[in-house]
Amino acid sequence: MTPITIDANLDGIDLIIGIGGDGTLLSAAAIAMDDGLPVVGVNLGRVGYLADIEQSSLDEMLDGIENQTLEEISRMTIEASTTDGRTWTGINEVVVEKLESRRLVQIAVDIGGHYFTTYRADGIITATSLGSTAYSLSAGGPVLDPALDALVVTPVAPHSLLSRSLVLTPRSVIRYTIDLDRPVRLNVDGKEATILSSGDTVTVRTGPQRVRFLSIGAHPFPQAVRHQFGLDHA
Repeated sequence: MTPITIDANLDGIDLIIGIGGDGTLLSAAAIAMDDGLPVVGVNLGRVGYLADIEQSSLDEMLDGIENQTLEEISRMTIEASTTDGRTWTGINEVVVEKLESRRLVQIAVDIGGHYFTTYRADGIITATSLGSTAYSLSAGGPVLDPALDALVVTPVAPHSLLSRSLVLTPRSVIRYTIDLDRPVRLNVDGKEATILSSGDTVTVRTGPQRVRFLSIGAHPFPQAVRHQFGLDHA
């Protein structure tokens, strides 16, 4: 597997605490994932959809760690692989996107071994339910309950009558083929994995691992969305 995370010695570590925004928690979870360690997210950012523990709840979080009473939540991951055998695992999303700002890319899409369509667009996002509130949401995708195992395919600024997202089962296998002689970038959780050329393919599916989060269980999903997206003031 091609690593996209920071190397770390996790010997003797029971859990990892990510303090910051959702990007910090993603980095912490990526480090912990291969070792099966749980992650706790403390929000110091603006939204903090993934890092769901606020600073006001730090004492409750620390008591929960000490007494081992935090709620454990398991979430699916997402995997991208290229025909040369390289594989990357992410938590939020896999993105195939253009490199040249003024030129669209053309990407043929197969789902479950059957041709679906060819998009002319700025790119295509494949997100997990957990990642549905990240790039996919800003591109017009739906907000999914993160407890739902699903893959969300969202085209970015497509020149197509089909501009809506597709919500697929976690068993779905999606293949993207670069169908135009323009360079395309493959990103996994916001980090560049590789550059693709015409004829190259990327296969996206549910990842073999799951990521473990620990939570004080303060907010059910609808309330978390309401709070984190500022609907309390609407």
